[in-house]
Amino acid sequence: MSAFSEAGFKAIEQRNWIEAIDKLTKAIDQSKSPAWLLARSQAFMETGQLEKAIADAEYAYCTAAERGNDKSRKQMIEAQYRRSVCFFRRKEYANSDICAVWSQRLAKGVATKEARSVQREGVNDQGFYFATVKEAIAEGAQDKPSEGNDQMAKLSALMGGNPSDKTPYLKDWNKAHMWRCQVLSFLENLPEDDPARKVTIELAPTKPSKLGTDIQPVKTDVAKAVPTSSSTPPPAPAPAPNPSNFRTQFYQTDTTITVSVFMKFSGKEDIDNVEVRFLSGGNFVVAKGVPRQPPVLFIQVHDRISVQKSSYRVASMKLELTLVKEVPSKWPGFGTQSSSLPESLIALDDPGLYQWMGITEPGSTLQEQDVVVLDEPSVKPISGSDLGSEEAARSEAPASSAAISSQSSTKAPAYPTSSKSGPKNWDNIAKDDDDDEEKSADVQHFFQKLFKDSTPEQQRAMMKSYTESNGTALSTDWGSVSKGKVETQPPTGTEAKKWGA
Repeated sequence: MSAFSEAGFKAIEQRNWIEAIDKLTKAIDQSKSPAWLLARSQAFMETGQLEKAIADAEYAYCTAAERGNDKSRKQMIEAQYRRSVCFFRRKEYANSDICAVWSQRLAKGVATKEARSVQREGVNDQGFYFATVKEAIAEGAQDKPSEGNDQMAKLSALMGGNPSDKTPYLKDWNKAHMWRCQVLSFLENLPEDDPARKVTIELAPTKPSKLGTDIQPVKTDVAKAVPTSSSTPPPAPAPAPNPSNFRTQFYQTDTTITVSVFMKFSGKEDIDNVEVRFLSGGNFVVAKGVPRQPPVLFIQVHDRISVQKSSYRVASMKLELTLVKEVPSKWPGFGTQSSSLPESLIALDDPGLYQWMGITEPGSTLQEQDVVVLDEPSVKPISGSDLGSEEAARSEAPASSAAISSQSSTKAPAYPTSSKSGPKNWDNIAKDDDDDEEKSADVQHFFQKLFKDSTPEQQRAMMKSYTESNGTALSTDWGSVSKGKVETQPPTGTEAKKWGA
């Protein structure tokens, strides 16, 4: 491994995609290693350069096939998985699914020459591609390979033929299979004649003439664009699952960190459906039943937590996690959240977790309503000291007709009124009052938790500072508070006056 490639892989681990592209490009200039190309493909994908990511993945696939060494098949499997993710992000769902299928077949040990026949599967006479989550589940239950650690299984896979029931690539098969169900949840919502149902690629691509860095972005000539006829408007797209991140806040002491994940539930039944697990090992928190699609939340915490002592609380506007640190310290943030199933969790291969999430067995897939994205999450670590927040990512999913009707129903009722400002929507006013009460309760709970989780010395400092400052200051530093009276600190633009003055 060259110094450039080593630096590139380190940048990948740190999710520093720009630096990774720079270092890996210098390494690839020296050797067209499939491993380096796949790593740069991921970096291109994470920075939104999908054309370049696809080119690198296809070049890696072809180069691995040419080399035919002991790493080639795994690299070909990964290249097809990478293509699938990129096509998914381009909303080419048929292309995405067929690549995921081919990644599975390669992981099972199917000969590479079968690519052409696999490409025709699921395509009707009009050239539109059809497949469903249920079909994928049934196919997975039938075709799921067993783990093959014996030398004959590895030799068979290396030579590219003899599809047996044993393969050294079981985890790769699992990953592609679960990812495929996410793709199909989008594909099923498309009209039967949607262009995204067309397979427009070759499963076994020819080696691109240009690598990712040689591809220039496509420029669209707006003047030559063909306008859409107003008489035949395109069909409204079906609502797509919303994998966006939730807004978060946290506060901490040396021993605990309390994370508020803001989400809105429609009623008590939805609140009661939320379940949270603190996974053994203390590195992950998993919640299901959250109000989005897929209805899951994965949190990889900054450091290990106590599984037995940590707890959670669900309110109408948030999920609150109280995480007890195994090693007392101050964290720069609580960790990262994602709607994706982290690959480190897949590696654990925990049957209990699979069953709890609705997966019938390791290697099979989620139930249709619990589909989980398996792509690498594009989540930035949270920064800050004792208090921090993470902005919610914006979903690209189109608004549904139900959402539109919901917005129209919020308009004020049309009744006679002499008010200059027009009629008032009293339902909205009542709703705003409820929201204010909820926010007030959250603030009160915040300070209750902060006081409860503090040391006796910190509690003494909080009581003294709050009382002596007339409620305008709050400190947990007894060292500074004990030195004298805490003066009143009125908000900016106000003046403190004595009673009766």
